[in-house]
Amino acid sequence: MRKIIWYIKHYLMLLTGLLLMSMSVALAKVATLGTSPISSIPNVLSFLVPLTIGQITIVFMIIIIFLEFLVLRSEFSWINIIQLVPSLLFGLFIDLFVRWMSFVNFDYYWERLGATLLSIFILALGVLFEVNSKTVVMAGEGIAAAMALRWEKLFGVMKVRCDLTMMLVAAIISLVFFRDLVGIREGTVLSALLTGRLESMMEKQLPGFIFWLRN
Repeated sequence: MRKIIWYIKHYLMLLTGLLLMSMSVALAKVATLGTSPISSIPNVLSFLVPLTIGQITIVFMIIIIFLEFLVLRSEFSWINIIQLVPSLLFGLFIDLFVRWMSFVNFDYYWERLGATLLSIFILALGVLFEVNSKTVVMAGEGIAAAMALRWEKLFGVMKVRCDLTMMLVAAIISLVFFRDLVGIREGTVLSALLTGRLESMMEKQLPGFIFWLRN
């Protein structure tokens, strides 16, 4: 019975994390100053193809999981495949929140910047729940973990490299098709710089809450 309660609690934590992270992406998209690195490519592509950012996110996550297969080969397992479940929910939740926030209009830059900073805080909180749920990681973390395992590097190092690569690809796509940075702006850079730091700060400042989350 105790084990069942543990599973229910931790998968609810994962669900909470997914809801918060998707809310963050939707708010950042509405603010128009750029989303987090993991959503930067889907965000740019959403201006190019007749698909929503959530739908593109699902396709993008499937591609990332395929890249995990290419990296891991024989070490690729059902644990990697099951990342499809939170990835699907993540994409669906993003579209849900984008629709809910469609009425929001920001007339001034400081309003957009404030909304972007709020989205980064919400994202950090979502990552806190996701990481400490000890269930299934998202594909964005999955590819970094796969690369860290294959090339014997620290996860944090590979995560930064993956985020930078996604930002670079998003910027290239934007410059090629729009001759400008559309969908990737200062908010993307701020998210890359602040999200991890905020999440770490939350863990340090809330030890009792973190202990409860992990147990």
